[in-house]
Amino acid sequence: MKELETSERSFRIDRRKFIAGVGTGVVGTVAGCTGGGGGDNTSTTSTPTKSNSGSGNTDTTTKSSNKDFGGQELNVTLNVGAFGDVFKKYLIPQVEKKYNLKVNYESAFTSKSLTKIQANPNNPPDVAMIDAIGVEKASRKGWLEPISGYSDIVTNYGDIPKKFKHYGDTGVSWEVGEVFPVINTNSWDSPPNSWDAAIKNANSVSLVPFSWSGGPYLLLMASAIATGGDFGSSNLDVDAGFKYLEKNLKPKVNSTYGGVASAKQQLASGNVDTILDFWAYMVFDMFKNDAPVQGVWRPDPAAIPVAETLVVPKGGSKKEAAMAYVNEALSVEFQEKMSAEIGAGVTNENAKVADIAKKFGAPTAADFDQYTFPDFKFIWDNRDQWSERWAKIFTQ
Repeated sequence: MKELETSERSFRIDRRKFIAGVGTGVVGTVAGCTGGGGGDNTSTTSTPTKSNSGSGNTDTTTKSSNKDFGGQELNVTLNVGAFGDVFKKYLIPQVEKKYNLKVNYESAFTSKSLTKIQANPNNPPDVAMIDAIGVEKASRKGWLEPISGYSDIVTNYGDIPKKFKHYGDTGVSWEVGEVFPVINTNSWDSPPNSWDAAIKNANSVSLVPFSWSGGPYLLLMASAIATGGDFGSSNLDVDAGFKYLEKNLKPKVNSTYGGVASAKQQLASGNVDTILDFWAYMVFDMFKNDAPVQGVWRPDPAAIPVAETLVVPKGGSKKEAAMAYVNEALSVEFQEKMSAEIGAGVTNENAKVADIAKKFGAPTAADFDQYTFPDFKFIWDNRDQWSERWAKIFTQ
């Protein structure tokens, strides 16, 4: 996949398909998603725990200058669920110990992080964790500091392939995953291998909220299916997509899920047989518990990537400390722990995808070339009017 650009969508090459099993287990309590632009979801503010030198989680040989920041406080946002949790467990203790920093964190969806950056240009979060769709907007608005200008601090940046560096180096991805349909295999004779089959052959669906990034993604996928168009194009006939969804999906929608936990509970209980759509890392715990739930990896006509990113807002006053934080997220040590913890792929070319993540189906950096991002600006420009039509279809 090419580096993301505002006016140029990433390309798609011939793709191999595979299905990886995931399982249902103990239902978690995380609510929300990685959604870019979901304005009405709940986020929480957490109190950081200082790292313990005996924890075993902070010993690292990451390439860096090991600068001592003298106990300086760094304020960051973390996306919800396992993305934020893995930073709390591994990255923040590592950063605090290695750089003599105190990291204060707040849970926030992409939309909330963008709002905080825009509303507080002179005092934004020092670092924000956001989706690629958020990087597109923030970069276009001129809110972000190029990471490449701090190569003396972000010493791991050279080990990150260009395809994971976005919009003029203003965002960098630290993991690789996928947005896809998820099914309860007890309710399916055989798993689907396409979005069209997942939609048409489902009987009872838990639907993604349109305020989450998966809502517009599903609409654009329906548009691509209905017209044979390119999922990554800004010229998709969205009217055709709405008509396709109204005909083929609306009769099967049992509910719109309100959070990660509620969606997983509905699927695990058999109340629904399909979730459209969902994030791979959100069902990794279910996979580890060996229950009959399966993600449809790389379905036709396009596979949708997740490449969660870190950005440093221009208005922050602690850019060197912020870049040190970014550097650790790009390290081999953190990424290998992260891969095993949340079942995701890695972006550092020297890091290895954990064996359990491979078994789950997590993509490698090479696999990432088989994915297609939607046109993010196309979504931002039309999201409000699409939301109104979506609501009319799925709330009646």
